[in-house]
Amino acid sequence: MLEDNKIPEKHDLTILLPGLNGSGMELGQLPRFLEAAGHDILIPEVPGFLFGEPASHFKTWISRLHQIIDEKRHEYEIINIAGISMGATLATVVASQRTDIASLVLMSPVLKYDGWSVPWYRPMLDLLYLCGLRNWEYSEREPFGVKNIDLRRRIADKFKTSKVSEVGASSISAKHLHQAKGLMSAAHDGLHQLTARLLVIQSVEDDTCSIWSAEEILSRCRAEMRRVIWLGNSYHIVTIDNEREIVLNEVLHFISQTSAVERHIVDIGHHDNRKVLKLRVGYE
Repeated sequence: MLEDNKIPEKHDLTILLPGLNGSGMELGQLPRFLEAAGHDILIPEVPGFLFGEPASHFKTWISRLHQIIDEKRHEYEIINIAGISMGATLATVVASQRTDIASLVLMSPVLKYDGWSVPWYRPMLDLLYLCGLRNWEYSEREPFGVKNIDLRRRIADKFKTSKVSEVGASSISAKHLHQAKGLMSAAHDGLHQLTARLLVIQSVEDDTCSIWSAEEILSRCRAEMRRVIWLGNSYHIVTIDNEREIVLNEVLHFISQTSAVERHIVDIGHHDNRKVLKLRVGYE
């Protein structure tokens, strides 16, 4: 909580979350695009979620993001969260546990892996994990979440010399996938508490998750303001695929609109009606 009568020095911050075991490269030009328009951005360090470290428990990802937001609330009047893929799922969980998130942008949110390119044996991997066979990794394969053929070719070439690219890591560990399952369940269970202004951007041809996840979020959340953009010429990583310019402009418009509305509210209320944090049952 902010100290009484202490007004943050800066206006708005958008926290950007890449996908599971991914990096900032998955966000494409979005960080620079928002910054060029005058919005501060942050791609936070979430150990065990992003590429470079072994997977940690999904509840530590949630707690870490809460901690970051609490710290930034002392600097910024407005906090927005935007995420892609499992980053969108993480954003959904955290936003559903707070009332001080001005807006939430979900790009290709995942509540279950049911896209057309997910192998038929995917559920068996969960069974292997539960049986104690956990020393394995799931390797990414074409189309890598990208419809653009030229970009897909470049990603395939990059994976020959690097373990991470614009679509995330070349492989993902069994523990990452297991913790992702817990995160997806937590996101689904908390949808009825989600009240932040909401923008969902979803491809109808998503190879990783079907439109079910986006539709479930839109139908079950309690956001008074919700908007959805359906894309018809992209797969999962919409920030870098064929319709990336649409994504960039829609996100910028939504964040800018939220900023303008919140600035007006703050100017009228003089911080007398600051929102308070919801009880985070089970996530401390």
